[in-house]
Amino acid sequence: MATENAAQMDLEEIVRGAGDLPAMPDIAFRAMRMCDDPQSSLRDLQFLISKDQALTARLLKIVNSAMFCFEREVSTLSHAISILGLDRVRSILVAATMNQMFPAGSAHGKDLTTKLFWEHSWGTAIAAKALASQVGYPVVEEAFTCGLLHDIGKMLILKNRRQQYQVILNDVYLGETTFCDAEMRTFGFTHAQVGAVLASKWHFPPQLAEGILYHHDFQNAPEHRRLAAVVDLANHMMKLLEIGFEKDNTLKLEKEESVRYLNLTSLALEKRIAELRTMISTLSGLAHS
Repeated sequence: MATENAAQMDLEEIVRGAGDLPAMPDIAFRAMRMCDDPQSSLRDLQFLISKDQALTARLLKIVNSAMFCFEREVSTLSHAISILGLDRVRSILVAATMNQMFPAGSAHGKDLTTKLFWEHSWGTAIAAKALASQVGYPVVEEAFTCGLLHDIGKMLILKNRRQQYQVILNDVYLGETTFCDAEMRTFGFTHAQVGAVLASKWHFPPQLAEGILYHHDFQNAPEHRRLAAVVDLANHMMKLLEIGFEKDNTLKLEKEESVRYLNLTSLALEKRIAELRTMISTLSGLAHS
């Protein structure tokens, strides 16, 4: 019990340390809230986002990436918002804001660490969105956002326990352990727990916090098991495709519990993996948006 209490105190200390991070930009935060307000208009949303030129530029870059495959370039914010709709705009705002708060090549992650982190996060988000659509999850953009944020706790632990976490990163990269096992041995909690608390602190919807918390343990998710299972499988897909720190191109996806839970066939998995392979080249550019 004393060990558990100590781990909980350490977890709370790390999350309190999130106050040292750049605060979520006010305009981005207000824009996300506006996307959830049925009384808000697209014109109001456009006016608010346009006040932040950097955020506008990142949003347009993401919209024009291969992920959306629009026939013509989207060159204005009003055009982007009108063709995307509020749900998609919300998920892209999250993506653009997270890239701003944890920029590639920053002092927190250095080159390779941050690059691998964001490429894995983007890949998981893209895969989660595709899987959500395939299995009939009602809000596919929610799956995208949860996939994008599922490992945000790693960056926060790295910031606050840099020396210890660098050892974990190296060991995982060499295939000697998994993140969750190493984190539990070292800290008594995992990046999933840190990420879930941080998501709650930033006032994200509870289903996102739960999806983040249980993305390695979807069977125990109390209310949003399907979302957690989608992110779990998307995460394993990135491991198979060797996107991120954990790599295993011999992984048998059909043996994963999330595959059985989502009722996916081997043929459907093969098709999805083939589609994802063609999108991998876009991840580096997105990670450095």
